[in-house]
Amino acid sequence: MSVALALIALALGYKTFVDASKEKKDVKVLGRAIGIFIMVIAFLLSLCGAMKYAYKSGCPIMSKFSCPIAKMHCLSSPQAANNQ
Repeated sequence: MSVALALIALALGYKTFVDASKEKKDVKVLGRAIGIFIMVIAFLLSLCGAMKYAYKSGCPIMSKFSCPIAKMHCLSSPQAANNQ
């Protein structure tokens, strides 16, 4: 599900980029920057989401980093309650 949402966000980032390309100078630069930012974040999220499904132990790239969202999700799980 997260991969599908990230791909939708990627499409919206591309649409933002294309629509901004039709505007005038300052709006064009700002819109393109926002579009590129959305596309990069969405691409990374879809890549990590796909890797999470591919590897049983989770995403090998993000396993070295501490994700605050993942911790919040773990706090609501029974296993996290046992670890505390």
